[in-house]
Amino acid sequence: MNPLSEALRDLMDRRKMTGAKLAEEIGISATSVSQILTGKTKPRQVTLSRLIKVLCDSAQDEQALLAAYESLGDAKIPTTPVVDDEQNAATEEERVRRFMEMKATAVAFRKQVVAALDKLKLPYQQDFTSGGVITDLLIERSGKRIALECRANAKRDLEKSVVSARIIRDELNCDRVFIVVPESDLSLRSACAKEENIDDLEINALEEAIESAYEA
Repeated sequence: MNPLSEALRDLMDRRKMTGAKLAEEIGISATSVSQILTGKTKPRQVTLSRLIKVLCDSAQDEQALLAAYESLGDAKIPTTPVVDDEQNAATEEERVRRFMEMKATAVAFRKQVVAALDKLKLPYQQDFTSGGVITDLLIERSGKRIALECRANAKRDLEKSVVSARIIRDELNCDRVFIVVPESDLSLRSACAKEENIDDLEINALEEAIESAYEA
């Protein structure tokens, strides 16, 4: 067995849950559950999420199970095949479809921002990179640098958006970083208000905000 198998067995013992019952609860075969519990395979992330939902009653239990999973690291343990379980396969496909939908939305919004800049005849560089830091769009004019980070859904990862803007500001020597969003978001605005020279910006206010930044 491995640390994950031991953690799972402990949780199952506390709940008096059999392997067959666990398999039924998370929607994979009893054989797959047996292989996970004996350490022959490790679960895919989608299966791990279901295990957490079924077995963990507290944040402590969840953290313990995640730590056990992460402790496997790069150990050469096969992953439970998703194609062997119809529900796992359906869940994995749904997850991939959601990812593709979010990606399509993000790409479409970025194109919208680029089109707005073209309409304003503002010079810019796309995917400006220096070292390991990249920004979606960089405008350089009158000795100032303004970076635009396009976020079709800032709520999805608010902290990541703000930290990214901070890194871009500092390491690309930007005078201002705008996190451009389709419409105003109060949580993003509140987070940006705590930062220096980082602002949220609705796409329809692009021209005014950029001009104000260069005049400041």
